[in-house]
Amino acid sequence: MVLLPRSRIDLLISKGMIVIREEHSFDLFFCAKPQLQGSELQKLRLYSCPSGAGLATASAVDSGLYEAVGGADIWPEAIDSYLHNFQSGSAFLGDLTRMHPDYIPQADVCWLSPSCVEYARIGRMAQGITEGHGPHYARIVLATGAMATIIEQVPEYFKSTSYQHLKNLLRTFFPFVYETTIDAYDIGSVAGRTRGYAVMCREEIDFEWPKLPKLPEHRRKTVSQVIGRGWEEGEWRSVEGTVMFGLLHKEGNNNFKSDKNHTLVGLDSKRISAIVANYKRYQVTSSYLRHPKDETLWRPFRSDELAAFLNVPSFFEFPEWMGEGVKTKLLGQSVDCSVAKAIQIELAVALMGRRYRQMIPALQVEVITERISFDKTGQGEFYFGEMSV
Repeated sequence: MVLLPRSRIDLLISKGMIVIREEHSFDLFFCAKPQLQGSELQKLRLYSCPSGAGLATASAVDSGLYEAVGGADIWPEAIDSYLHNFQSGSAFLGDLTRMHPDYIPQADVCWLSPSCVEYARIGRMAQGITEGHGPHYARIVLATGAMATIIEQVPEYFKSTSYQHLKNLLRTFFPFVYETTIDAYDIGSVAGRTRGYAVMCREEIDFEWPKLPKLPEHRRKTVSQVIGRGWEEGEWRSVEGTVMFGLLHKEGNNNFKSDKNHTLVGLDSKRISAIVANYKRYQVTSSYLRHPKDETLWRPFRSDELAAFLNVPSFFEFPEWMGEGVKTKLLGQSVDCSVAKAIQIELAVALMGRRYRQMIPALQVEVITERISFDKTGQGEFYFGEMSV
């Protein structure tokens, strides 16, 4: 009696209240005035889209420089995880192409992890031509009024038409663009994870990419040092007669052999393959643990171990009801928090420096010489010489 058949609705939920209304449309050319929180420089407000489980947000909050004000994702489990860790913020569950600006909070920094350009063969050739998400990410960023935006995704994304759409639309308001590629292994992580990053700013700031340390081999952490003493716990399986036997005996002269991909690693290993969303689909390009005392046994890494490899902050946790498969998928879709945190800190420092310089009076007058003289009546006069600005 209230809603027409086949009509779309917005379902708004907060403590003690549920509001159901017809879906609102949006202005594709929405633009908001940028502003920082409050009259003083406080924590930077971070909005994340898609938010995923909230790992990029967790790394920012863990730095002590940001606070979470909102996130959006189309996967319910991702939103559940986000809200479990950031209860003071808001979250939008749904298709970003239908998100109204009313549901987008004001923020100082946006973190974007756009969907990968992973299409069928014809889609890969099109490189995002038919995706159409770029304009939606642009309008979401502009709706927050953010001062800066961080974009993270696989390096191939930054060659796509979708990214060019997003970049071209934002450059009118964010003319200062910084781009790079970082492998988490190069910043000290055991798990390799190569990602492209872009930082776009409204104003020119003294932003620099994190300086990657050149760690000597003897100073790198081992698998054992990352996962701790609980390595014995888990689902140990025999190599013989399982999928692992086939992975270890792949034939052919190609790059998909186990020895080139760290398929089976030990506690003393110092590198594992990148953690992917389909980690549970056992494949040669993922890493699994070999039993240190019985080399005929192996097991996949647990979700808590994968989180440790991704340097997830200690306060972050998944809801208790969430199973291993969902946790693993959410982790595989996320970021290496050490890299994200390093970039977020550099951006915060640059924004703080810009704000502090704006607080200094435009003219700083320094008196070079001063002299007192008296006229015939005895009246004293002060003479100020040249002034420097």
